[in-house]
Amino acid sequence: MRKKPIFLLVAIFLSLFASGCNEPRFAGKTFTYFNAPITIQIDSRSMSKAELNTLFDGAESILSQISALTDPENNRSITATFNALPAGGAILLDQTAEDLLKTALSCAELTDGYFNVLIAPLTDLWGFSPEKYNSETYVFTPPEEESILAVLPLLNSANLTLEQGTLKKTGSSATRIDLGGIAKGYALQKVREYLENNGIIYGIISGGNSSIELMKYKDNTKFQLGIRHPRKSADSTPIIVMETELTAASTSGDYERYYDYNGKRYSHLLNPFSGTPIDDGTMSVTVLGKNGAICDALSTGLCAMGHEKAKSFLKTECNDYTVFLIYTSGGENYIFTNAADRSFTVNDKSYIVETI
Repeated sequence: MRKKPIFLLVAIFLSLFASGCNEPRFAGKTFTYFNAPITIQIDSRSMSKAELNTLFDGAESILSQISALTDPENNRSITATFNALPAGGAILLDQTAEDLLKTALSCAELTDGYFNVLIAPLTDLWGFSPEKYNSETYVFTPPEEESILAVLPLLNSANLTLEQGTLKKTGSSATRIDLGGIAKGYALQKVREYLENNGIIYGIISGGNSSIELMKYKDNTKFQLGIRHPRKSADSTPIIVMETELTAASTSGDYERYYDYNGKRYSHLLNPFSGTPIDDGTMSVTVLGKNGAICDALSTGLCAMGHEKAKSFLKTECNDYTVFLIYTSGGENYIFTNAADRSFTVNDKSYIVETI
């Protein structure tokens, strides 16, 4: 009997198997958007090659549109266009861009500003903007405190407004947005909605190393979803495994992008209030729920909070989402979760599990 594959938030095994003639038969295609491989696998039973290609073309069109809208290196994107505006300037958004920005701003409000679309100046200051992080010549040095303090006012939510489809820069001309913390989750969610609207029930949409959308695997059998161990390689045994379906999931971790400087790790996950990378022992946050965009934004925001604030948030604000917060404190490693039914397996027994 062939084992059911485990799907990781950081890597997806690209072959699905089903044994019965009436069970789903999966066909897949991989695209590259958001600097990641986006793999779509759907049930291809009773579907011609032309019909299958039409579905994949439609899915890619959605990925392409949202990528083009949010890519800061695309001069026509809403990100680049807004960032180039003078103080008081404004841009008119199309329906997709408006929906994305509304979702992002609602997530900022939900997390008390820890998820922050205005993070771009701070991201650049710490060397995590694409042009710096991907440069072979950039040399990382932690910024001085006075430089950090000078940037923080640009992250205030009062620096932009969104009204009736118009995004206005109400603060300094140096105000800039970064939608990287939500764009991929939003795009995968829209692809899933598109597939469901076209009658697809069984499928999976993987967004590289951080986001995934699980539809159905097959009747009476769920997907196995694994969460990467934050201190081991992506191809090692996942730290957490669970059976699930009909959910989105996103992970943010301090291992994704970081600099080592004088023996210290500086992560791309930045606290928008202190202006510094997370440094409280938080290693990763995984969020599961019905809305992929919100899962994506919440995983970023909860990391930025640090584990103490994030734990309080889980107790009061996260009823519709399942969260796994992995952190270290006082020489001990912990997994904190609101998955109170304990329908998951922890493979690293050195981690202490706390549930609410």
